[in-house]
Amino acid sequence: MRRTQMIFRILVAGLLLAGSLTSVLADELSSVGPVLQKHAMENLSGETVRLDQFLGEVVVVNFWASWCAPCLRELPELDGWNSEWSGMGARVVAISIDNKAKNARNFIEHTKLGLTVWHDGPGGLARQLNLPAVPTSFVVNREGDVVLRIVGSSTEDLERMHRTVQDLLDKETEEGPRA
Repeated sequence: MRRTQMIFRILVAGLLLAGSLTSVLADELSSVGPVLQKHAMENLSGETVRLDQFLGEVVVVNFWASWCAPCLRELPELDGWNSEWSGMGARVVAISIDNKAKNARNFIEHTKLGLTVWHDGPGGLARQLNLPAVPTSFVVNREGDVVLRIVGSSTEDLERMHRTVQDLLDKETEEGPRA
């Protein structure tokens, strides 16, 4: 009987901890959206850009670097999604944290990727958001709120990210066009 009570207590404590972590993660994500929206970066042509120019669209924001092997493997898939979602109200914005924009530009030109690529360097938004690793991706809804954060590029994580965007697009279809 005592062993059953002990197991029950451990399970309850675990559930409470998991609930607390989920709440902390939700709070953390809610603070990321405004930072992402307002931070000025440069596109590969050197023009100043901000994510808030895409309010009204679902956006996958992917932090990557030309020296990051997992990043380089996932960028072509993200580029495919960007093409798939063209005209549907969703896009991918890949933000390079390379020291030099030239490194990102060379990679993009070599691979002929068509997605939106910006440069922010290692000391910019990635540092401000205290990203634990690259690649790190965020799914941002039409209102500019972060609804998902993925660290890494496992097949399961990429499927989850794609499904989240698709669900956001499908939700609008079900509810009708936005006014």
